[in-house]
Amino acid sequence: MPLELLRYQMLLPAFGLVLARVAGLVLAAPMFSSRQIPNAIKIWLVATISLMAFPVVQPHLPTDVTLATAATGMIGEFMIGHLLGFSAAIVFYAAQTGGSIISHQAGMALGSVFNPIFNDESTALDQVWFFTVTAVFLLVRGHIAVIMVLLSSFRNIPPLLANFDGGMGDLLIAMMSDMFELAMRLAGPTILTLFITSLLMGFLTKTMPQLNVLSVGFSLKIAAALFVAAITIGFAEDMIVDAIGTSLDQVGAFFETTSTALIRGGGHAG
Repeated sequence: MPLELLRYQMLLPAFGLVLARVAGLVLAAPMFSSRQIPNAIKIWLVATISLMAFPVVQPHLPTDVTLATAATGMIGEFMIGHLLGFSAAIVFYAAQTGGSIISHQAGMALGSVFNPIFNDESTALDQVWFFTVTAVFLLVRGHIAVIMVLLSSFRNIPPLLANFDGGMGDLLIAMMSDMFELAMRLAGPTILTLFITSLLMGFLTKTMPQLNVLSVGFSLKIAAALFVAAITIGFAEDMIVDAIGTSLDQVGAFFETTSTALIRGGGHAG
Protein backbone atom coordinates (compact mmCIF):
# COMPACT_ATOMS: atom_id res chain seq x y z
CA MET A 1 0.00 0.00 0.00
CA PRO A 2 2.72 2.60 0.78
CA LEU A 3 4.46 1.76 -2.49
CA GLU A 4 1.22 2.32 -4.38
CA LEU A 5 0.71 5.69 -2.69
CA LEU A 6 4.29 6.63 -3.53
CA ARG A 7 3.65 5.77 -7.17
CA TYR A 8 0.60 8.02 -7.29
CA GLN A 9 2.53 10.82 -5.61
CA MET A 10 5.22 10.59 -8.27
CA LEU A 11 2.56 10.97 -11.00
CA LEU A 12 1.07 14.12 -9.48
CA PRO A 13 3.47 16.60 -11.18
CA ALA A 14 2.78 15.10 -14.61
CA PHE A 15 -0.95 15.11 -13.94
CA GLY A 16 -0.72 18.77 -12.99
CA LEU A 17 0.68 19.56 -16.44
CA VAL A 18 -2.23 17.76 -18.09
CA LEU A 19 -4.66 19.54 -15.78
CA ALA A 20 -3.25 22.96 -16.74
CA ARG A 21 -3.58 22.32 -20.49
CA VAL A 22 -7.15 21.08 -20.11
CA ALA A 23 -8.01 24.07 -17.90
CA GLY A 24 -6.80 26.46 -20.58
CA LEU A 25 -9.02 24.74 -23.13
CA VAL A 26 -12.13 24.78 -20.95
CA LEU A 27 -11.73 28.41 -19.89
CA ALA A 28 -11.27 29.58 -23.51
CA ALA A 29 -14.18 27.65 -25.01
CA PRO A 30 -17.22 29.96 -25.13
CA MET A 31 -19.66 27.24 -24.08
CA PHE A 32 -17.78 26.71 -20.79
CA SER A 33 -16.49 30.21 -20.01
CA SER A 34 -19.94 31.64 -19.29
CA ARG A 35 -20.57 33.06 -15.84
CA GLN A 36 -23.84 31.15 -15.76
CA ILE A 37 -21.88 27.93 -15.32
CA PRO A 38 -20.86 27.61 -11.66
CA ASN A 39 -17.15 27.45 -10.98
CA ALA A 40 -17.61 24.13 -9.19
CA ILE A 41 -18.93 22.55 -12.40
CA LYS A 42 -16.01 23.97 -14.37
CA ILE A 43 -13.55 22.53 -11.86
CA TRP A 44 -15.20 19.11 -11.99
CA LEU A 45 -15.24 19.24 -15.80
CA VAL A 46 -11.52 20.05 -15.96
CA ALA A 47 -10.71 17.31 -13.46
CA THR A 48 -12.85 14.74 -15.29
CA ILE A 49 -11.36 15.44 -18.72
CA SER A 50 -7.86 15.42 -17.24
CA LEU A 51 -8.41 12.06 -15.54
CA MET A 52 -9.78 10.56 -18.75
CA ALA A 53 -6.96 11.96 -20.89
CA PHE A 54 -4.11 11.16 -18.49
CA PRO A 55 -3.80 7.41 -19.28
CA VAL A 56 -3.85 8.19 -23.03
CA VAL A 57 -1.16 10.86 -22.95
CA GLN A 58 0.97 9.34 -20.19
CA PRO A 59 3.59 7.94 -22.64
CA HIS A 60 4.30 11.51 -23.78
CA LEU A 61 4.65 12.96 -20.26
CA PRO A 62 7.99 13.54 -18.52
CA THR A 63 8.77 10.99 -15.83
CA ASP A 64 11.38 12.87 -13.82
CA VAL A 65 9.53 16.15 -13.33
CA THR A 66 9.37 17.68 -9.87
CA LEU A 67 6.60 19.68 -8.26
CA ALA A 68 8.58 22.92 -8.62
CA THR A 69 9.23 22.31 -12.31
CA ALA A 70 5.61 21.33 -12.90
CA ALA A 71 4.35 24.46 -11.16
CA THR A 72 6.46 26.62 -13.49
CA GLY A 73 5.56 24.64 -16.60
CA MET A 74 1.82 24.82 -15.92
CA ILE A 75 1.83 28.39 -17.23
CA GLY A 76 2.99 27.29 -20.65
CA GLU A 77 0.60 24.33 -20.65
CA PHE A 78 -2.28 26.65 -19.80
CA MET A 79 -1.36 28.87 -22.76
CA ILE A 80 -1.34 25.89 -25.13
CA GLY A 81 -4.78 24.83 -23.93
CA HIS A 82 -6.04 28.39 -24.16
CA LEU A 83 -4.80 28.61 -27.76
CA LEU A 84 -6.69 25.44 -28.64
CA GLY A 85 -9.85 26.71 -26.96
CA PHE A 86 -9.54 30.02 -28.81
CA SER A 87 -9.26 28.20 -32.14
CA ALA A 88 -12.52 26.39 -31.34
CA ALA A 89 -14.18 29.70 -30.40
CA ILE A 90 -13.16 31.54 -33.58
CA VAL A 91 -16.35 30.56 -35.42
CA PHE A 92 -18.51 31.70 -32.49
CA TYR A 93 -16.77 35.08 -32.36
CA ALA A 94 -17.18 35.42 -36.14
CA ALA A 95 -20.91 34.71 -35.90
CA GLN A 96 -21.34 37.27 -33.13
CA THR A 97 -19.34 39.85 -35.08
CA GLY A 98 -21.40 39.26 -38.21
CA GLY A 99 -24.63 39.61 -36.27
CA SER A 100 -23.35 42.79 -34.63
CA ILE A 101 -22.51 44.33 -38.01
CA ILE A 102 -25.99 43.56 -39.32
CA SER A 103 -27.63 44.89 -36.18
CA HIS A 104 -25.80 48.22 -36.36
CA GLN A 105 -26.59 48.67 -40.04
CA ALA A 106 -30.26 47.75 -39.60
CA GLY A 107 -30.77 49.86 -36.49
CA MET A 108 -31.33 46.88 -34.21
CA ALA A 109 -28.37 47.65 -31.96
CA LEU A 110 -30.58 49.92 -29.84
CA GLY A 111 -32.27 46.86 -28.35
CA SER A 112 -29.24 45.08 -26.91
CA VAL A 113 -29.51 42.40 -24.25
CA PHE A 114 -26.96 40.74 -22.00
CA ASN A 115 -25.32 37.66 -23.44
CA PRO A 116 -24.10 35.44 -20.56
CA ILE A 117 -22.03 33.30 -22.91
CA PHE A 118 -19.59 36.11 -23.74
CA ASN A 119 -20.33 38.18 -20.60
CA ASP A 120 -21.21 41.13 -22.82
CA GLU A 121 -24.20 42.91 -24.32
CA SER A 122 -25.41 41.81 -27.73
CA THR A 123 -28.48 42.05 -29.90
CA ALA A 124 -31.06 39.36 -30.50
CA LEU A 125 -29.63 38.75 -33.97
CA ASP A 126 -26.17 38.15 -32.50
CA GLN A 127 -27.58 35.45 -30.28
CA VAL A 128 -29.50 33.85 -33.15
CA TRP A 129 -26.24 33.54 -35.10
CA PHE A 130 -24.41 32.27 -32.02
CA PHE A 131 -26.90 29.49 -31.28
CA THR A 132 -26.98 28.56 -34.95
CA VAL A 133 -23.21 28.07 -34.91
CA THR A 134 -23.49 26.16 -31.63
CA ALA A 135 -26.02 23.76 -33.14
CA VAL A 136 -23.87 23.18 -36.22
CA PHE A 137 -20.75 22.76 -34.06
CA LEU A 138 -22.39 20.03 -31.99
CA LEU A 139 -24.02 18.33 -34.99
CA VAL A 140 -20.71 17.94 -36.81
CA ARG A 141 -19.14 16.70 -33.54
CA GLY A 142 -16.80 19.63 -33.29
CA HIS A 143 -16.42 19.03 -29.56
CA ILE A 144 -15.02 15.57 -30.31
CA ALA A 145 -12.60 17.08 -32.83
CA VAL A 146 -11.39 19.55 -30.19
CA ILE A 147 -10.67 16.72 -27.76
CA MET A 148 -8.79 14.82 -30.47
CA VAL A 149 -6.63 17.87 -31.22
CA LEU A 150 -6.02 18.24 -27.47
CA LEU A 151 -4.81 14.64 -27.19
CA SER A 152 -2.61 14.96 -30.29
CA SER A 153 -1.07 18.14 -28.86
CA PHE A 154 0.56 16.08 -26.11
CA ARG A 155 2.24 13.95 -28.77
CA ASN A 156 3.36 16.92 -30.88
CA ILE A 157 4.27 19.25 -28.02
CA PRO A 158 5.12 17.23 -24.89
CA PRO A 159 4.73 19.15 -21.62
CA LEU A 160 7.59 21.46 -20.64
CA LEU A 161 8.90 21.56 -24.23
CA ALA A 162 6.72 24.35 -25.64
CA ASN A 163 8.58 27.10 -27.48
CA PHE A 164 6.54 30.27 -27.96
CA ASP A 165 8.27 32.06 -30.82
CA GLY A 166 7.05 34.18 -33.74
CA GLY A 167 5.04 31.26 -35.12
CA MET A 168 2.33 31.75 -32.50
CA GLY A 169 1.96 35.40 -33.48
CA ASP A 170 1.51 34.44 -37.12
CA LEU A 171 -1.04 31.83 -36.11
CA LEU A 172 -3.07 34.34 -34.10
CA ILE A 173 -3.00 36.83 -36.97
CA ALA A 174 -4.19 34.16 -39.42
CA MET A 175 -6.97 33.09 -37.06
CA MET A 176 -8.16 36.66 -36.52
CA SER A 177 -8.09 37.27 -40.28
CA ASP A 178 -10.20 34.16 -40.86
CA MET A 179 -12.60 35.28 -38.14
CA PHE A 180 -13.28 38.65 -39.77
CA GLU A 181 -13.50 37.05 -43.21
CA LEU A 182 -16.13 34.61 -41.98
CA ALA A 183 -18.01 37.43 -40.23
CA MET A 184 -18.17 39.42 -43.46
CA ARG A 185 -19.25 36.36 -45.45
CA LEU A 186 -22.06 35.70 -43.00
CA ALA A 187 -23.16 39.33 -42.90
CA GLY A 188 -22.41 40.15 -46.57
CA PRO A 189 -25.80 39.30 -48.16
CA THR A 190 -27.70 41.22 -45.49
CA ILE A 191 -25.36 44.22 -45.70
CA LEU A 192 -25.83 44.31 -49.49
CA THR A 193 -29.60 44.13 -49.05
CA LEU A 194 -29.53 46.99 -46.55
CA PHE A 195 -27.43 49.05 -48.97
CA ILE A 196 -29.96 48.50 -51.76
CA THR A 197 -32.78 49.33 -49.34
CA SER A 198 -31.08 52.62 -48.44
CA LEU A 199 -30.72 53.49 -52.13
CA LEU A 200 -34.39 52.67 -52.69
CA MET A 201 -35.44 54.88 -49.80
CA GLY A 202 -33.28 57.67 -51.24
CA PHE A 203 -35.06 57.46 -54.59
CA LEU A 204 -38.45 57.40 -52.88
CA THR A 205 -37.53 60.50 -50.89
CA LYS A 206 -36.70 62.41 -54.06
CA THR A 207 -39.84 61.30 -55.89
CA MET A 208 -42.19 61.43 -52.88
CA PRO A 209 -41.03 64.21 -50.51
CA GLN A 210 -44.12 63.78 -48.34
CA LEU A 211 -43.00 60.23 -47.41
CA ASN A 212 -41.84 59.89 -43.82
CA VAL A 213 -38.48 58.22 -44.40
CA LEU A 214 -37.72 57.74 -40.72
CA SER A 215 -40.84 55.73 -39.91
CA VAL A 216 -41.04 53.76 -43.15
CA GLY A 217 -37.33 53.26 -43.75
CA PHE A 218 -36.62 52.06 -40.22
CA SER A 219 -39.23 49.30 -40.38
CA LEU A 220 -38.32 48.39 -43.96
CA LYS A 221 -34.63 47.97 -43.15
CA ILE A 222 -35.35 45.75 -40.15
CA ALA A 223 -37.76 43.58 -42.14
CA ALA A 224 -35.30 43.25 -45.02
CA ALA A 225 -32.43 42.43 -42.64
CA LEU A 226 -34.38 39.73 -40.82
CA PHE A 227 -35.64 38.18 -44.06
CA VAL A 228 -32.24 37.98 -45.74
CA ALA A 229 -30.49 36.90 -42.51
CA ALA A 230 -32.98 34.02 -42.16
CA ILE A 231 -32.21 32.88 -45.71
CA THR A 232 -28.46 33.21 -45.09
CA ILE A 233 -28.68 31.08 -41.94
CA GLY A 234 -30.35 28.33 -43.96
CA PHE A 235 -27.44 28.19 -46.42
CA ALA A 236 -24.56 28.90 -44.02
CA GLU A 237 -24.04 25.35 -42.73
CA ASP A 238 -21.29 24.43 -45.21
CA MET A 239 -19.54 27.73 -44.59
CA ILE A 240 -19.57 27.22 -40.83
CA VAL A 241 -18.38 23.60 -41.10
CA ASP A 242 -15.48 24.64 -43.34
CA ALA A 243 -14.53 27.41 -40.91
CA ILE A 244 -14.52 24.97 -37.96
CA GLY A 245 -12.31 22.54 -39.86
CA THR A 246 -9.96 25.27 -41.03
CA SER A 247 -9.53 26.70 -37.52
CA LEU A 248 -8.76 23.33 -35.96
CA ASP A 249 -6.47 22.38 -38.86
CA GLN A 250 -4.51 25.60 -38.38
CA VAL A 251 -3.79 24.96 -34.72
CA GLY A 252 -3.08 21.28 -35.47
CA ALA A 253 -0.58 22.28 -38.17
CA PHE A 254 1.01 24.72 -35.72
CA PHE A 255 1.47 21.91 -33.20
CA GLU A 256 3.00 19.67 -35.87
CA THR A 257 5.35 22.44 -37.01
CA THR A 258 6.40 23.06 -33.42
CA SER A 259 6.96 19.33 -33.00
CA THR A 260 9.24 19.27 -36.06
CA ALA A 261 11.20 22.22 -34.68
CA LEU A 262 11.61 20.45 -31.34
CA ILE A 263 12.87 17.29 -33.04
CA ARG A 264 15.39 19.24 -35.11
CA GLY A 265 16.50 21.19 -32.06
CA GLY A 266 16.98 17.96 -30.15
CA GLY A 267 18.96 16.50 -33.04
CA HIS A 268 21.27 19.49 -33.22
CA ALA A 269 21.69 19.46 -29.47
CA GLY A 270 22.65 15.82 -29.61
